[in-house]
Amino acid sequence: MTERVSLPDGTATGATSKHFGRDYWLVFAASFLLGCEENLFVLFPAYLADMGATPSVIGAMLGLGSLTALVSRPGATAAIGRRGRRSTSVWFLVLDAIAVILYAPLRGLGWGLWAVRAIHGAVEGTARVALFAMVYERLPVDRPGHAMALFSLSSVIPAALAPWGGEALVHQAGFGAFFIAGAILLMGSAGVTRAVGDERAGGSKEGETRGLAAYRVLLTDARLVPLWLGSVVFAIAVTARFSFVAPFAYSSGLRSIGWYFLMCAAVAAIARILGSRVLDAVGLGRAVGPALAVLAAGTALIAGTPSVAILAGAALIGGLGQGYSYPALSALIIARTPREHAGYSSSIFNSIFDAVGIVGPWLLGLLAEGIGYRWMFAAAGVIAMVGAAFAVPRNAGTEDDRERAVLNQQRQKQRDEA
Repeated sequence: MTERVSLPDGTATGATSKHFGRDYWLVFAASFLLGCEENLFVLFPAYLADMGATPSVIGAMLGLGSLTALVSRPGATAAIGRRGRRSTSVWFLVLDAIAVILYAPLRGLGWGLWAVRAIHGAVEGTARVALFAMVYERLPVDRPGHAMALFSLSSVIPAALAPWGGEALVHQAGFGAFFIAGAILLMGSAGVTRAVGDERAGGSKEGETRGLAAYRVLLTDARLVPLWLGSVVFAIAVTARFSFVAPFAYSSGLRSIGWYFLMCAAVAAIARILGSRVLDAVGLGRAVGPALAVLAAGTALIAGTPSVAILAGAALIGGLGQGYSYPALSALIIARTPREHAGYSSSIFNSIFDAVGIVGPWLLGLLAEGIGYRWMFAAAGVIAMVGAAFAVPRNAGTEDDRERAVLNQQRQKQRDEA
């Protein structure tokens, strides 16, 4: 039996299940395998640098993938509506595996590499949106923060393991084997997703706001606007780290950087495992701003490279901020999105990351060419810190208390029925 919680104003939360069911863990596993493939690509900038790419070219190449992901987003939402989230995920994960394999035979920075990068971004972005949308109906109704903190481990653990494993694979067998490994991971994700319980395609409901109107309603919703801004702040911090930590560290004389990603992700994972219930206890709205500020501080500290001690501190602080900010943001977005608009909300959330990914790497690359990697990371941290100050949901404490009261009423109803 499933049900959804309606807040006093009639807004339906995305969480609909009372328990962590089989499908929840299957989506977790599929997201985990996709996350492993995505986090292998923190080494992609090093691959480009080996071929002679400058920081701005690296940024442009990464931005192209985000651009095609963003451009394909309306089609992804339409596909989810027609075919359902599961079917869309499966097909685009398979296409993603094919795109990654296409990197293997390429040599040089010619048009072929740019074309494959464009295809890769488009199909992977669509697969990611569909998988994220599948989570909405599979969260325990009374533990959204706890559930999202646990689910986010499907991306945090890969962030710890994939760069380290990918670095070892590249050193032993080269980037050709690296791309083959990525394709295998994606095919595994498609297979796991195929095992998730079937669902009917979206279809329309009488009176339901759809298309551009639905996007406009969600983008201008006063309860969601600060969360969209918080997502921008999160994306800036993550983009800076994903795009330029590896080339900065290697150019500074460090021979290995996999340990940084391992440490950062391990701290985030520990924070989510040990503190996942803290988000629901303290309140998701109260947690967003401080968590984003800590993440911004961790980004700025990367400027201390090549000092191993300072870089380790950046991993510790940044991992802690990431460990709490992502589940707080995503759980709040899910909770404040009407169930029938889950696909649109997922599209907006992922499009923010893609939009920042389009211009962020390129602008940060230009900044690095002008003032160096060190000051670029310091600037990115300051920008994220300022943004975090404006990303606190309005009346966050009141909203937290109101939503907690609704959930307590729901729990009492369940106990009475039992």
